[in-house]
Amino acid sequence: MAEGPASVLTFGEALLKLVLAPAQRLEAMTSLDAQCAGSELNVAAGLRALGRPAAWASAVPPSALGTWVRGYVHALQVEDLALTRSGRLGTFYLEDHHAPRPSRVVYDRAGSAFARLTAADFAPEWLTGRAALHVSGVSLALGAGPRALALRLMRAAKAAGLTVSFDVNHRRLLLADDAALDAYAPALRLADLLFVAERDTALLGGLTGLRQLAPDALLIQTRGAQGSALLGGGQSLTQPAVPAAGPGRVGRGDAFAAGYLHAHLSGEAPAAALAFAAATAALKTTTPGDQLRATEAEVRAVQHAGPGNEPVR
Repeated sequence: MAEGPASVLTFGEALLKLVLAPAQRLEAMTSLDAQCAGSELNVAAGLRALGRPAAWASAVPPSALGTWVRGYVHALQVEDLALTRSGRLGTFYLEDHHAPRPSRVVYDRAGSAFARLTAADFAPEWLTGRAALHVSGVSLALGAGPRALALRLMRAAKAAGLTVSFDVNHRRLLLADDAALDAYAPALRLADLLFVAERDTALLGGLTGLRQLAPDALLIQTRGAQGSALLGGGQSLTQPAVPAAGPGRVGRGDAFAAGYLHAHLSGEAPAAALAFAAATAALKTTTPGDQLRATEAEVRAVQHAGPGNEPVR
């Protein structure tokens, strides 16, 4: 009997995301929509949607909100490895506006259960049977404890022969631009797959600086509407974005990372993995919420047939 796809572990914080009604601002809000969010959980959910087993390591509080998060993770069919820690569930508010008004995020995540994690919480069994580990720069920006645990996980995964995936995912409300290089450099040096937005590349010494920090990594740069690029392994590739419209702008980068990881771990060449990631991100755009709601077959259909909205009859 053929084995299924190998599992991926992600590590990061889950948050209570409170979304304002369209066009509303916090100063005059009348309603909020509660959602569960978190970059690394989004990647795990995306992998699971594509048919690959995924697990999520984190920490949640021993409260009703912690129970809510665990129920949400279970509904995503992601393996829940989150520890229970005192504290609270981090929260953020989102005003999702249309141009020219910029969207706005307000964080309220101090004192969270996740922030209480330390390197001593590392559990070697988290990595057992995994093909890859995925971490983002968000965890490195949330305090010394989560940072130490994230780096310990990455070192252990590297030593065990897993693919180590790192998404810089720089959050300017959590970490100042001038602190980015020092904060992310240890993780960059451990990465086999390195995702970085074009807007953040200059903070890390540009493409030249990134190559010096991670000379053996495949470097995947996302470029928004201009698509994406890949450098490494003796290759330099570009991939146009797949045109897409819809309410799911938030979470596209996580869907892109999930798509690339899934294709890469399935043995696809970098060019094919980049194209699959682009189609995955496009499909994420069509649905609301933070997590991908699309199967591998649906992504392949977008790749092969191009965008369209006519139903199959």
